[in-house]
Amino acid sequence: MTSTLIAAAVVGMLAPVIRGAAWGVPFSLLSIATVVRSFVGSALTVLVIGTVSLFALRATSMPADEVEGVAAAVGAIVGVALLMSSVRRMREVRGLSVLCQRLREEDARPTAIAALDRLLQRVRGKDRQRHIALVLMATGPLTQAGLWAEARDRLRDLDDSALTEAQSVLRNQALATCELQFDDVDAAQCAIDRIPRPTEPSIEVWLVAMEGLLMAVRGESEKALAHLGAQDTEDNPSLRASHRLVHAHIYAARGDEEAATRELEMLRHEAGRAGLERVVRPRGPATAFAQELLENDSDAQSG
Repeated sequence: MTSTLIAAAVVGMLAPVIRGAAWGVPFSLLSIATVVRSFVGSALTVLVIGTVSLFALRATSMPADEVEGVAAAVGAIVGVALLMSSVRRMREVRGLSVLCQRLREEDARPTAIAALDRLLQRVRGKDRQRHIALVLMATGPLTQAGLWAEARDRLRDLDDSALTEAQSVLRNQALATCELQFDDVDAAQCAIDRIPRPTEPSIEVWLVAMEGLLMAVRGESEKALAHLGAQDTEDNPSLRASHRLVHAHIYAARGDEEAATRELEMLRHEAGRAGLERVVRPRGPATAFAQELLENDSDAQSG
């Protein structure tokens, strides 16, 4: 029984290391809960299989001094086999999920970004479609962590000829959003222009709002207002915030500072500071008003 216990402990200690390597996640980025679950699960598997094998082998003609060692070996082999089978299932998606969670943590971010690069490069050489799917999945967490440049570079790097129509829509919509963060209105417009229109209604409303924003920051107020039309934003707070953003630029371009400021204050109420930051880039008629509100908020917090 001692040999089985030793085998269970060894396999249990190796389990989180093997799991992290298969997922493309450094051991330092695995959560304590993941490490404990992996250790306990593998150790118990080896212990159970080894114990069952021990009693089964005792009923055979095998020499008694060999039974314990063979039972431990059986338990270890079966435990490792089950572990490898488990970690291989959706390993890239699981690894991506862990890395994206770690992107939110400033101290873990550099290690997570480097690991994400390695994971994407590994998948790219094996399965282009899976690589595309992983890049699209990673875009949201990257932008939420403020890593706009990293998200833009990965989206730009995708091969247009390898994208399905649905993938192309998602990629170019996300890329247009990233380009706006760098005040590159023309690049954002090019990304939108590559999307076949009209597309799915749930995406089309966002493209219309984004096009309205591009028109508004260029000073094409009436065109932007007409482009938005009478879209229903009542049940979509995020879309309503995007419309407020466009209207703020429209009012500012008309010289109606009071109306522009009112839209910005409502935007701040509905979307917080992040909503106002969206008015700063790309730069447009309402940018100066948004910057003033942001500075006032900072002064109020520091005071």
